[in-house]
Amino acid sequence: MNPPQGIWTRRLTGPWAAAAILAAFWLFMLASLREKSVTFDEVGHVTAGYTYWRFHDYRLDPENGVLPQRVAGLPFLGGKYPFPSIDSDAWRRSDFLPIGDAWFHRMGNDAAAMLARGRAACGLMAVALGALVWVWSRRLNGPMGALLSLGLFVLSPTILANGALMTSDTACALFFFASCLSLWAMLHRLSPGRVLASALAMGGLFIAKATAVLIVPMALIMVAARLIDGRPLPVAFGAPRELLRRGQQAAAFAAAALAHAAIVIFVVWASYSFRFSAFAAATPGRDRMADTWEKQLDKPPLPVLLTRLRLDRGEQARVAQLLDARSIPQDEWTQEAVDIVPVIQGMLTPGHARRLGAEMAAPPAAPVLRALDWIYRHHLLPQGYLSGLARVAGRSQLREAFLNGRYSVYGWKSFFPYTFLVKTPLPVFGAILLAVAAAAAGRRTLRSFYDTLPLWTLLGVYWAVFIFARLNIGHRHILATYPPLFVLCGAAAAWLTARSRALGAALIALFLLLAAEVLYRFPNYLAYFNVVAGGPAHAYRHLVDSSLDWGQDLPGVKRYIDDHHVAAPVYLSYFGMADPGYYHIPARLLYSYGFSIVHPLPAPLRAVPAIGENVESVVAKTLAGHPELECVAIGENAGGQIAVFLEKPGFYRLTGGTYFISATLLESLEFNLDRPWGPWNDRYEATYQRLSALIKPIMSKDPAARLEALQHGGIRDWIAVFDDFEQYRFARLAAYLRQREPDDSIGYSILVYRLTDAEVSRALDGPSPTL
Repeated sequence: MNPPQGIWTRRLTGPWAAAAILAAFWLFMLASLREKSVTFDEVGHVTAGYTYWRFHDYRLDPENGVLPQRVAGLPFLGGKYPFPSIDSDAWRRSDFLPIGDAWFHRMGNDAAAMLARGRAACGLMAVALGALVWVWSRRLNGPMGALLSLGLFVLSPTILANGALMTSDTACALFFFASCLSLWAMLHRLSPGRVLASALAMGGLFIAKATAVLIVPMALIMVAARLIDGRPLPVAFGAPRELLRRGQQAAAFAAAALAHAAIVIFVVWASYSFRFSAFAAATPGRDRMADTWEKQLDKPPLPVLLTRLRLDRGEQARVAQLLDARSIPQDEWTQEAVDIVPVIQGMLTPGHARRLGAEMAAPPAAPVLRALDWIYRHHLLPQGYLSGLARVAGRSQLREAFLNGRYSVYGWKSFFPYTFLVKTPLPVFGAILLAVAAAAAGRRTLRSFYDTLPLWTLLGVYWAVFIFARLNIGHRHILATYPPLFVLCGAAAAWLTARSRALGAALIALFLLLAAEVLYRFPNYLAYFNVVAGGPAHAYRHLVDSSLDWGQDLPGVKRYIDDHHVAAPVYLSYFGMADPGYYHIPARLLYSYGFSIVHPLPAPLRAVPAIGENVESVVAKTLAGHPELECVAIGENAGGQIAVFLEKPGFYRLTGGTYFISATLLESLEFNLDRPWGPWNDRYEATYQRLSALIKPIMSKDPAARLEALQHGGIRDWIAVFDDFEQYRFARLAAYLRQREPDDSIGYSILVYRLTDAEVSRALDGPSPTL
């Protein structure tokens, strides 16, 4: 029997103490993000969430849960931050990136203040999750166990890093945890309140993230365990009674399941204004989803479907001429491709037209996509919701991933076990061992295991699925496994009141070490790695993307340049959605990914038309605003005169200087498999040498040689060559830099290299990095 608690012990382990800890946790979490730029996914989430509230339109970013997006967008409804016009091409084509970029960086809004508001709102979900951890651990492990579980939660680098970000990971963890616990409570007392609480928790889960479907096997496991247990089931519908037989209990649970399904479907429809269409107001042919339904279903491209029809030569010629005239892609279902199908059917024989219609209506091969297509065709769930599920299903099949110097699009079964090993503080592993020892010393029975079954079920199903998942891009995807783990760790608190003072002292020492390490690593929790991986300084050699570098440290580049008085030339290769120009970073941009989707790097070769003014005036204005350019030609096209500009050779060449390179891009994680991705190889080297040979005359100091070289191709052809060369040149530089240590780092996610002219020349013109 535990000794009676003193008044101070009760106060320190009571609800008010827990509330104070959670309030401090919320403030500390926000403080750690104060100097961090927007991470890769946040712009899309908050922009979409704001439009859901303000315009009741669900076209933007449908693949992420509508609930966390609404939470992120809620603080902006006061109108303090002007929003871009929805009468724009980006809005009509449902492209959230330029809309979000304009909202944060182009309209005079304070991006830091916007991040603080949105993150403060989302951080409340982390607070709610911590409260559930405390409540459930208190029930299982007593007051001291609850305090330990809560302490592990609020000092978790994974929770601190992701808890307040405007993404769906925390909401997913919150509602998985709430769903399992509320369902378990309902299975032991069937009442209207418990059924409603459990169903609403699951409803929240299904609008939080697409992985919500995992609650189904979790629920089946818990129901099966409850039926096997066989204890009477109290029922509070009408007159209180107990169901004694398992058949009666199974029937009652089946009825509760139907109620759950109805309430979840109601919650989903309510979240989308009880409307199938994602558009609040759409003009046919103008407003469209970012991806067509045909593309999301992975339907064979239109040219492939046409080959199945065995058209005669005349039909083939007419169709080919039409596809070429409309510039229809050969490998993708664009909206233009969908719109042209009825036109093509009108050009074919009736039999071929019917066969093309049948091919268009054929269900997809993948069972998940086939089910979604059936639901879509019968309007059983909202269009925006189904589009999001289909996009997630498609994107989870193949995805570029990096682990310990290896590259794959299929992932590894070891990925998430490894991230858990290196991104969980070592004192937590000590607490796990002490919890296991406490359970063994207390001779925990099957009944004790039964009481914790929801926690084991959540852990087991989640881990079983994600070990085989191909989406190996971030440790955050297993964030939902930490809360049940911390509750189970609360059992270690038994050593604080047991006779074994040594183990109790060891637990206290572990907790103090954890607190000290977390404080020491402030504020770089997204880049946290323990000593198993060598700490965060070398983490980029093990993991990247949202496990380390998610675009969060761009403001640090500006501070570093100012604090270290970094002189030009300065180069930046950035992975993320923040805008370097917004932070006034005086750097020449190299290949980047994220914000460059909206703002591509300007091509070294540019043709500027003279519209409404003479061409000499156009030349003067362009050169005044861009001293790095020189005019190499003046010509004419169908629209009148044009001036052709080319970057000066001295500017286009890379020289010695300070290079700031995002860790993700250093590993050449290129989100297009036609580009250099993974370790440098002979094929990439051959392509690089070919492009270098094409570019070399353009980089000559002889104007005549440059002009002569340009005449061997059209302007569009040369722009494509420059684009390819820019990416291959950066990939070769990155391959060279991977062979040496960085000179410094910013938040462990952006690496700093101070290179001489000789080093740059060796990287770009020396032996291949593979040799």
